[in-house]
Amino acid sequence: MPDLVALLFGALIIGVFSYERFNKATYGSRRQLERLVDLLTPDKLRARKTVFHAYTFYALTMLLIYFFLCAYAEVIPYLGGPDILAETVGASQLPTAPTDEADGSTVGFVPLNNSESVFWAQPLSSETGPVEKRNFLDIGIDPSISLTIALIIVGLAPTFPVLQRFEDWMRSAAHRLAGIPTRVIGAGEDLQRNSIQLRDEDELDVEIPKNSLLIPRGHWERIPHYTKAAEGQLADPQDFHEDLDLIFSISSWILDRKLKLANASQREEFDNLEAALTRRRDVLLLELDEKSGYQAGEPVVTAENTEATPETEAPHEGNGSGVNSAANEKKRASWERLAEEADHLADDLCILLALYVEHEIIIPDSGSQRPEKNASSSVRQQLLAKKKLEAFLSDLFNEHAGPVHARSHAMLTILWSAGITIALALAWSVFPGPYETALQSGSAGSPYWRALGYATTSFNSFCVPIIIALALRDGARQTHRWRNMSQAHWTKRLPQAAVLMFVSWAVATLFIIGLVLWRSAIESGGWEENQRTVWATLQASFEYNAPTPLRGAVLALLLVVLLDSASALSRAEVSQKTMAWSRGWAIRAAIVMGLCGGVTRFLTSWASALNRSAEQPQLDAIDHGLIAYAAIYSAILGFLVVFCVAEALQNQRRRQTGSTAKSAPLVGQTSTKSRTAAS
Repeated sequence: MPDLVALLFGALIIGVFSYERFNKATYGSRRQLERLVDLLTPDKLRARKTVFHAYTFYALTMLLIYFFLCAYAEVIPYLGGPDILAETVGASQLPTAPTDEADGSTVGFVPLNNSESVFWAQPLSSETGPVEKRNFLDIGIDPSISLTIALIIVGLAPTFPVLQRFEDWMRSAAHRLAGIPTRVIGAGEDLQRNSIQLRDEDELDVEIPKNSLLIPRGHWERIPHYTKAAEGQLADPQDFHEDLDLIFSISSWILDRKLKLANASQREEFDNLEAALTRRRDVLLLELDEKSGYQAGEPVVTAENTEATPETEAPHEGNGSGVNSAANEKKRASWERLAEEADHLADDLCILLALYVEHEIIIPDSGSQRPEKNASSSVRQQLLAKKKLEAFLSDLFNEHAGPVHARSHAMLTILWSAGITIALALAWSVFPGPYETALQSGSAGSPYWRALGYATTSFNSFCVPIIIALALRDGARQTHRWRNMSQAHWTKRLPQAAVLMFVSWAVATLFIIGLVLWRSAIESGGWEENQRTVWATLQASFEYNAPTPLRGAVLALLLVVLLDSASALSRAEVSQKTMAWSRGWAIRAAIVMGLCGGVTRFLTSWASALNRSAEQPQLDAIDHGLIAYAAIYSAILGFLVVFCVAEALQNQRRRQTGSTAKSAPLVGQTSTKSRTAAS
């Protein structure tokens, strides 16, 4: 099998089999989900689109690790893995370059007279290899190495600890990036603080209100019966009463399926979860019935008639007060245990509601529907129950009600940025790419190699910093450590921006340097030959290539500021923004990126001049032309990326604002719950 075909086949294996590893839970120790962790896989905790974006981020990272290990198979034994090269012809036996001088036509940045140092100035690819002709599909990586590493990464072959720990960390990072499970937990905690308020204000003292709200009469009878039977036995009886309201209402509406919901096909994926919650509810009711002495049709138990129950009867003569005290303590502990189980069940029902809102199984009605006077009782109760549920979930329907529910739009930004960057790189390679390449190497070269070189350079220099910066922002937002770049004080914004730029620039630079080393291994006679000059290679390559990803770091910072500014806009401000707002952002980004492109290209040219002549480095007309090209390219890219992202953000915000206005809660809901959310 040709080398390139084997490498791509290994990448296909990772793309097909890595989803199973991605879908493993990373939140088993979270107390909020410990009762549901076996029933909730990560792909159920967020909407399908969000899960797909997170998986794409995870799979691309695994592919980068795969390509790195294929190119540098020598490092695997040092990481605790198998010595693949001991039995295969791997990267250590790459084809060596002939002693004759190679053709100087390359895809790089600066023409060099010294052919031995050409490779460090060309981080991507060369149009012409050594004089010794090689097959286009021969990339110097043995097929057995590619396939073995692919199987190791997806877990179909024995892995090694370092890779396994990194995969676990990367999977957890992808989950956090998508808000798995923090979004559902946060939404559930918000609901736990609210009260569902089944009774109207004029019916607070009524045991069974006139509107049943699809709740069976037996459940209405149980609520005051349990509450009165537990008087004096609980530390917080109000919480117990509100938990009962929540359990009986949600179990009737959702678990017993008396309320009509949407997206039936999506709801089928949660059948096991509903069945588990139904079993827990039934067990809890049996225990509460037995504890309180409830029987259908009997009068409600009061504090007076509970004193005659067997559990509270006076002890027989001869028993001391210690026996009576022990019996009371046992009874109190029994009620506290049942109250705790009710609290856990109510919390899990809140998580179920948050999941159904996330997957659009529960959606608000458009407009305020009122039951007609001649409507049947079932239709009237259906509308009233839906009205109560919407009031309870009003904060979840309003996606921008708080930072927990606000979308980060990271995946939207990444997709638009990557698409525009690659498209512009391909278009630039057609025109004026040939002229820029001719300035560097003296020849325009093949259009296919030129397009590949521009696309790879743009991805490493711009897309990688953007992905890293947005991942850092989302991770900080999930832990509530992010400060809005458009609102926070400059003493908080400056360190945040510095860390963001440095980390994104450093990772992108590492990618480029890694490509340089791999390419130098092919052109300089393999790894053993390259080890002689590895430090000189690293120094020269860093000085030449490090300024380029700084443009991507600056663009990433501009996008982060744009996202924070857009998220800070109110609904009225969103509706008033026009295309001029996006153009203003784009023009400012173009000016900043144009200056950054010119400065970084100047630094690159200066580093190249230092390597040519350390005594009197000078920039010639070719360098000035390349600086102009870099400034123009960066300005165009900054304008297009920022303009398109700004328009996409405004379009989504307008849609969300419009849908929120249509689905405004019918009744104001004020939290009266005294307990705090589960830790």
